[in-house]
Amino acid sequence: MTPRIYFFANFGNWSCQPYGGGEIGNRRTLGMMRQAGYDVHLIEKYSRVYKHTWTDAIVISSLMIWNVIKLFLVLLFGRRKNSLVHIVGFCGSTIYFERILVGISHLLGYQTVYEMRGGGAVFHYQNDSERYRHWFAATIRQADYIFSQGQENKSLIDSIDQGKHFFYYPNCVMRDFCPKEYPSKPTNRINLLYFGRVAKRKNVDVVVDAFNLLAAKYSNIYLDIVGNCTEPTYAEKIKRRISASEFTNRITMHPACSHDRLKEHLADKHFYIFPTSEPREGHSNALTEGMAWGLIPVATDIGFNRAIVGDDMLIVKQLSAKAFDDIIANVVDSGKIQEQSERAYHRIQSNYTEDIVYNRLKEEYNTLFSLCHTTRES
Repeated sequence: MTPRIYFFANFGNWSCQPYGGGEIGNRRTLGMMRQAGYDVHLIEKYSRVYKHTWTDAIVISSLMIWNVIKLFLVLLFGRRKNSLVHIVGFCGSTIYFERILVGISHLLGYQTVYEMRGGGAVFHYQNDSERYRHWFAATIRQADYIFSQGQENKSLIDSIDQGKHFFYYPNCVMRDFCPKEYPSKPTNRINLLYFGRVAKRKNVDVVVDAFNLLAAKYSNIYLDIVGNCTEPTYAEKIKRRISASEFTNRITMHPACSHDRLKEHLADKHFYIFPTSEPREGHSNALTEGMAWGLIPVATDIGFNRAIVGDDMLIVKQLSAKAFDDIIANVVDSGKIQEQSERAYHRIQSNYTEDIVYNRLKEEYNTLFSLCHTTRES
């Protein structure tokens, strides 16, 4: 009997490019599950909204209720033998919803994986209400297995349920995106890049300000920004910032693009500037993909950035243009651009390629199905 996975997650609009790391990661996980030969049944989560009006709140609440009913009905009439339920969650305000989903799966007799996507789990547990901590802890205890994008969450899980089965499941770079050899970089200029969502919590204004400081020192430095903005006011702020720059002729903005087109933007770049302050930043796809093309990452200590980058000298101690300027200038002045670029490339090759993560995921699921079989036999 083919092992079956009931997969509850947000995949976005299938006719469009996925929006954000969550949708991208879930689609990749789905692809790996199918590649491994599992019988995957999707239970699709409601789609995100881009505004937060009262009308949207009512719509989302209704969709959440429908998701609960749908999960219950699918699992009620589903196959329990040699099956698992995989529920993707984000902690934070959605923990109450996720607690109900995990509870239903457990009540109906399924072995359940609760995957903690994104970051912020430790922050929320330490700073939110006692009610939140109770619901989060109950979710962890009732789930049979925990998947986490960050190894950093393990100590929190152990503090709640010592010995709980924990699997570190990082994001990865797909094999058709990752260059097979190190892509050589230009030596006559220094190219900086930001790509991803142009949003207030991504602090793209800091990218522009840091570039201005660097451009005043180096006449051969250039900046490209790739991405779309769903916040019109912030988009205008960035455009004004660029127009007012003394070095505006060395800054180029591009709309978000396909993955194939993105390779062209990455191929000749030296640095990826990532000043995110997004509370739920987890394992950034953009950060990993940039490093895969030999971009030297300079990032804030948010989410799992520090662990992914693997070099504290490239993590800013505070969110400021000067902090980014200091780190990049230090690399340039030390003559270590090539060395650091190759290091970033090889770090991805050694840890975060699709093949590496796929083999680990398949091995983990084989173990879980074996545990399921043992549990049912006993």
